[in-house]
Parts: sequence; C-alpha cells; structure tokens
Amino acid sequence: MTLCILQGSDDFWSSSFVRAHIQFLKGQKVVLQGYYPDLQEGSRSIRYFYSRRPLLKKVGKLLPHWMYHRKVTLWEESFEGRHDAIADFMRQHQVDVILAEFGIHGCTITPHAKKLGIPLVVHFHGHDAHRDPLLVDFLNRYREMFDYASSIISVSHFMTEKLVRMGADPKKIVFNPYGPRDTFFANQSAYNDVLLAIGRFTDIKAPHLTILAFQMVLAECPNATLVMGGHGELLEACQTLVLALGMAHNVQFLGALRHEQVMPLFAGACCFVQHSVQPTYGDAEGTPVAILEAGAAGLPVVSTRHAGIRDAVLDGETGFLVEERDIAGMAQAMVRLLKDKALCRSMGEKAREHIRTNYNIKRHLSCIDGLIEAARSEGPGAGKVDGRC
Repeated sequence: MTLCILQGSDDFWSSSFVRAHIQFLKGQKVVLQGYYPDLQEGSRSIRYFYSRRPLLKKVGKLLPHWMYHRKVTLWEESFEGRHDAIADFMRQHQVDVILAEFGIHGCTITPHAKKLGIPLVVHFHGHDAHRDPLLVDFLNRYREMFDYASSIISVSHFMTEKLVRMGADPKKIVFNPYGPRDTFFANQSAYNDVLLAIGRFTDIKAPHLTILAFQMVLAECPNATLVMGGHGELLEACQTLVLALGMAHNVQFLGALRHEQVMPLFAGACCFVQHSVQPTYGDAEGTPVAILEAGAAGLPVVSTRHAGIRDAVLDGETGFLVEERDIAGMAQAMVRLLKDKALCRSMGEKAREHIRTNYNIKRHLSCIDGLIEAARSEGPGAGKVDGRC
C-alpha cells in the first residue's frame, strides 16, 4: 500500500507544510509534482515514462515525425492518454490513496482517481479556497471533487465556511490547522528592539503596509529595526519604498531563508509582525505557518483580523490584531511592545502555550494519517467524518 502525495511546485515558502507531510506521514509514500497534465516524478514527466502500452509507444517512435505527432503525441495529450500514464504510475507504485495538496490539484486528479477507484483526500491551504477569479473556472470540478473525496481538510474556520458555500459536504470537512515543529518551542528571545517579518512578498501579506506602519513607529522608537525575510513579486517595490522613505538604516531585507536560518532571528526579536489582507480579487490566508512558529518561539504577534490568524492570535493576550489596512493601529501595537519588554515576555509565553495546546504538529499529522486509513478502509467517497479526526 502506497500513499501518493500530489503537490504543485517545490517552492520552499509555498510548500513547507507539504514537506512535513512528505517527511513525517506514516507508511510508504510517492510524490507527484507539477501542474496537471505535466505531472512529474522527480524530474521525469510521467507521460513519457509510464504507460500501460509501452511497446506501442516504442514502436511509434519508428514512425515519421508527422505521423508520430498524429498517432502518439495527440493521444498523449488527450484525457485517455493522460489517464494511461497516471494509471500505470499508480499501478507500478501500488498507490491505494491519493492526498492532494491544494484543491486545484485535487479537482484535476479527481476524474482519474474516480476511474481507477482510488480514494482521495484533499488538503486545502489558502488561495485554493479563496482566490475568486481562479475558482470561477474550477467550481464545477470542485463540486465533482467534493462529491468523490473521502475527506476534505481545512486549516481555518474561515476556510471551512467558504468550502461549505462552494458546495462541500460539512460532514466531510475536517478542521486541522498546521503546527510548528518542536524546535521552535525551545527558543528563548532576548526581546531586542527588533520587529521580525518573515513571509512571501505578495499581495496577501501586504509587506508594504508593514513598512508604512514601521515608518510611524520610528517617530517614537528611532532605534528600532524591522527585519524582513522572504522573496516574491513585491520585494523590489518594498526595497524601493524603504529607500524613498529614508529608512534604509532601519530596515533589513534578508531574502529567502531556510528554517535553520530563522531560529536566530526569533531569538533576537521582540515580536513578529504581518499585515495580511484580502486583496480585491478575494484571496485569503489559511493559517500562516510563520505566525504559528513565532508564537511557539515565544514571540507576541502583531497582525490583522484575517482568516485563520483570528484563531492563532488571541487579541490582547498573545499579541495584537488590527483591522486590515489599519497601519496606524498596527504602528501603535508595535510601539507598545517595543516600549514594554515585560509585556513582550508575558504575551510571548502565553503565545507559546496557546500554540502548544491548539496547534500541535504531531496531532496535525496524526489527523491526516487517520483520514488516510479511513479512506483505505471505507473506499472512495465514503468519508463522513463530521469534522473530527
């Protein structure tokens, strides 16, 4: 028995949670990467290396180019051709359950899983439930997936509500937020005059609004430093904004970071900051992993009342939450923590316990393991989990 984990790109920041699933879920696993129909095993496109009729494909290579294109290439690009490769991949690896990371990948594999009779578990993460222009084109396929899937994993109550509105059976939806790795709980911060922001430089995380809030902070705390780690399409714009505002000596851009590079940053910061917003096109976070890691590391969090953040941060207890785009409110919260390190420490310890109790990586993985075993025993589409692991 083998679990097939279907993921998209192998980008570090967009798939750190997927890496944990690949590494720590129980049993034999095989990974398919990429975007349908160009699914890949490692660096190999499965359409070229898997087929239930390999001899015919080899013979086809003897045909003239124009005839090979007509007889082989066009067939490979048809649903039946794609299914031929997927079916042989699943057969050779003895796949008996598919875990689709992100709803988009789940709905594209659903027709093939259904034809093969392989149970499907779908894990939603964020934009796959909230980016409205994208969902318009996928809604009918989502509904087919909702009907076939054994269970559907949501990482926030906000997300669960959206999935139900799109047609998912509430009895199939399991609320199962991520959890930070155990190493973060060992952090002891010095609570220096450092504000830490780690994440993708993209619309949904609005790093430019964090910078504008920090500009207000400097009026009262001129020695404060904002450290920003990550990459993305808004990075250059944010770097230019810092230069234009004359804050180059107070803002550090570290680029993409690995987990081993993050811990020393937590050890020096007094709080973690992230100004998540819902863009005009309707995207939203799930439950941001960096915020969970910060809380586990004993840092209070200053963020927004956005999606799963409202559950991960207890306003006034483990950090401060402001309305989306309220940069003045965010600045006030950051100043308050910069000026009161005892408050940083007490909120940070409450954050650590809140995350330890409610966002446990072992429980998160155990829940998925249980859903996979239930799919194996009950068969395709049979899951009625009633929100429980």
